[in-house]
Amino acid sequence: MHRRPLNRIIGGPTALLIGMGVAIGSGIFRNPGDVVAALGNPWLVLAAWLISGIIVLVQGLVTAELATRHPHAGGEYVFLREAYGPFAAFFFGSAYTVFVIGGGLAVIAAALGDFGAEYLGYDEASSPRASGMIAAGAVVAVVLINAMGLRAGAGIQNAMTVAKAAALLVIIGLGIFFGSEPIQSPDPPLPGADMSPFAIFAVVLTLTLWPYQGTTDAVKMAEEIKDVRRALPRAVIGSTLTLIVLYMLINVALMRVVPLRDMAGDSFVPGAAMAKIFGPTGRSVMLLIAMLACLGSMSSTLMATIRVTFALARDGLAINVLARMSRKQSPVPALVMVGVFAMVLVLNRRFQAVLSIYFFVSAILFGMSYASLIVFRFRESAFPSGVFRCPAGIAMAVLLILVQVAIAVGIAVADYDRGGRDTMMTTGLLVVLAGMYLLRRKTGVAPPGDESEG
Repeated sequence: MHRRPLNRIIGGPTALLIGMGVAIGSGIFRNPGDVVAALGNPWLVLAAWLISGIIVLVQGLVTAELATRHPHAGGEYVFLREAYGPFAAFFFGSAYTVFVIGGGLAVIAAALGDFGAEYLGYDEASSPRASGMIAAGAVVAVVLINAMGLRAGAGIQNAMTVAKAAALLVIIGLGIFFGSEPIQSPDPPLPGADMSPFAIFAVVLTLTLWPYQGTTDAVKMAEEIKDVRRALPRAVIGSTLTLIVLYMLINVALMRVVPLRDMAGDSFVPGAAMAKIFGPTGRSVMLLIAMLACLGSMSSTLMATIRVTFALARDGLAINVLARMSRKQSPVPALVMVGVFAMVLVLNRRFQAVLSIYFFVSAILFGMSYASLIVFRFRESAFPSGVFRCPAGIAMAVLLILVQVAIAVGIAVADYDRGGRDTMMTTGLLVVLAGMYLLRRKTGVAPPGDESEG
């Protein structure tokens, strides 16, 4: 099958900023208080953020090898197509489009909607739909931004990423300079979450992994990155290391300003910190910064991840219209479709519910992706030249698979305690997606072979 290659427009610095731009969004503003509520101990809290950062760094090393083996648009979709064939590629690409692109966009938009509703003075009791409507409006905005083309979208996301990183540095500086709270467990101690240890593990891991999500998203644009075999490993590893430092410091800064007991369960700890330093104006300014961060993260997320949907359609595994690129290298039909998915989610689910659905599906999909490294290593008699080699690659991939299994099981256990509705519905939809491939074969719509592009 002939596939027209995409133009290599993106440089190394932009590839690094894409990862940071996706990651710095709702999580670091929305989740610190929930992590404190779940663990109740400041040192366990810091350990959780560090452990998640290390996990994401391992993900970056494994993904960098996979991406330099197959530097084409679509990232993990391409790895699965080359490792397992078209069925796995179809299952990944379709589930990723619905749950990870649409779901990830919806998670960030839901947080932005909450921040926006508070800033505009709406409350849940008097205006229960305000947050969802603001979130849906944000989805429309980022679809329009990305429809402008790759150069324009990349330029906007670079500017927003630099602004977000600068805002985090300001929060760190203010917290360390003005803060006087001792970093220690409160007396009496916080109770922690009322769940089984395994469920707590899964919930905390999702809360601390979410702010790092996106550091590897540049791999989905590998076909558009200049000097990809050098720039991509540097981008995914560099963005992760930078975020580990930033997130550890910002949690220390917040603990220096806001007592741990007040942090527990607060859905906007940075706002509480700035209110203690500057009063109500400080919280309002922080709400605006958080909204900007979420908007930038949504734009970066959509710009990178939509390449999976594009690759799926370009290979003939989705409707042809989704493979259309504009003259400015923007897959407008795919952007519109994913935007609709995200809007449906934000108008019908809140932040925590969408986050759980996102992580349940992504644990399954990315577990499959990491396993593809093991497949490639066992297939070859010699390691290919010009490819980044992940140290202890097979062991790293096995570790990541075990982490993903633990996350999926933990989310299912936690959801079962609440009735299990979201997990059962999500699993059912995944089965339907798998069945759609089999239906295509029975009706004579032949999927493409698993020929290599490279």
